[in-house]
Amino acid sequence: MKCFAALILTVACVHVALSETVDIDWTLGMTENAVCVPPGSIINFVWEHGHNVVEVATQEDFDACTGFTDHAAYTGPLAWPVPEAEGTYYIVCGVGSHCDVGNQQLAV
Repeated sequence: MKCFAALILTVACVHVALSETVDIDWTLGMTENAVCVPPGSIINFVWEHGHNVVEVATQEDFDACTGFTDHAAYTGPLAWPVPEAEGTYYIVCGVGSHCDVGNQQLAV
């Protein structure tokens, strides 16, 4: 039983060690629209006011800047925990035309 507990602790420590914290300047006119981080990481979307962070369900919604209903602007920054399940997550700013005209979107 002690070996099993030690194994679980080791796996948990390795998982924490692989996690990252990444800052993204969440602004209009973004040129970097993808980031690759391990599950369990934190992405800090950095802005002061006038934006939001909305996850959309599909790449099609991401590409077309559709599939969301939250258009309210919030005060930033926002720490977004990357889900534990590996995969691609699609994040956009739902305020005004920030996604489609301002290219304010991120694939994680």
